[in-house]
Amino acid sequence: MKNYLIILLFISGSVFSQNIKTLKKSALRDAKAATQASVDKNLSNILKYTHPKVYKAYGEKQLMETMDEIFRTMDAQNIKIVSSKIDEISDIRKENREYRCLAKTTTKMNFNGRSVTLKSSLFGFYNDKNSQWYFVESNKLLDDPETQKLFPKFKTEIEIPIDEHIEDN
Repeated sequence: MKNYLIILLFISGSVFSQNIKTLKKSALRDAKAATQASVDKNLSNILKYTHPKVYKAYGEKQLMETMDEIFRTMDAQNIKIVSSKIDEISDIRKENREYRCLAKTTTKMNFNGRSVTLKSSLFGFYNDKNSQWYFVESNKLLDDPETQKLFPKFKTEIEIPIDEHIEDN
């Protein structure tokens, strides 16, 4: 009986770690697609990876108009996203009956001839039914009243770093 218990614990531990590995791989895939959509100004792909609470609160039309306005403003001010990459997917955890993660990002931008690097993160929420991750800018979960209204009781054990702006020389 004792041997069966040990085997059962070993198998369940192995399945759990394999599941986390699979989730981490899909989080990386989806976070890369989400950040690349911003670089490409691909509004439909940005929406594809936007958390459903945000989508539901504002609707597709308003979100598309808002993002389009943001990109027009960036163009008018000669601001360009040069590149964006996922540095790491960290801390996949099951919280509040869902898997969550943090995708740390580095975004290179050109501000009217000045090169700037933004170190930030996306907070990911996994949807089992769709086998897809949805994201929210992590800092907005901490300090944006509108986002906090959409996630009123948001709590996490995942450490969310403060965004960092670095002016390149």
